[in-house]
Amino acid sequence: MKKIILPTIIIISLLALVGTTFAAKPATNLAGAKKVAWNLSAVVMPVPPYGSLDISGSDTASKLIVNQPNGMVEAAITGAMNGLHPNTTYTVYLSNDYTKYTPTSVKGTWKWLVLGTYEHDMVITTQNPDGTFSGTGGYPAGGPYQTTETITGQVTGNNITFTTTYSGPYNPGYSVTVSGTITSDGSMSGISPWEWHTTAGHATLASGSTGWPGLFTSTVQPFTFTTDSTGSGSWHINLKDSDFPGLETYNLSVWINEAGGTMLISNNFQVTVD
Repeated sequence: MKKIILPTIIIISLLALVGTTFAAKPATNLAGAKKVAWNLSAVVMPVPPYGSLDISGSDTASKLIVNQPNGMVEAAITGAMNGLHPNTTYTVYLSNDYTKYTPTSVKGTWKWLVLGTYEHDMVITTQNPDGTFSGTGGYPAGGPYQTTETITGQVTGNNITFTTTYSGPYNPGYSVTVSGTITSDGSMSGISPWEWHTTAGHATLASGSTGWPGLFTSTVQPFTFTTDSTGSGSWHINLKDSDFPGLETYNLSVWINEAGGTMLISNNFQVTVD
């Protein structure tokens, strides 16, 4: 009786096909989608001018996906945008990396001297991204206070303005607004409405980028997408070898503009070309 060997051959062929289908990718493979966080522009850039077009919640509702597959495409970048204005055209800028902007902060404990004679305490407890701040104070510095003070103000660049309002027991309701500058050593002084300067305390000076860092490559010019009636839209770009000047790791970011102003800025992300 003849043996039937066809099933065995079929099984061996199937095993060979399975082995080929699930073969491991090369060790140098960079494939794998990564989600990059979006930021409202006011979170990472100075306010003003940034922040005026920001849409609360659009940063967390939108997604940015970066994938590095094997092959001629070095990076595939996709934006799945949500929470935006409906039926609106937005512009996408593939950009260089940036350093998150940190505004000048005057939070902390201060002493400030008026007319070379009257020294006050000032404690700034709160400062907002737009530079507005608030705190408390008292005179004379070190206490016991003849009057306690409520302080509100604004920092814009290296300029400061604040109002102190007395709450008693001496001269309750008296209010005065002073203005001045913050110097490179972190101290403050002014001449309006009379000479004053700080004798203790230190401002943390601004740091980081203050504007758009420019296009990452001239081969990918700004382009647009339009949202639907629910404020959703999407876009996609592929970066090829020719978009990069050489073999190295590059830092990029994506900026989204509407009506000429930036409203979303991604975290920096890396693309490795090898």
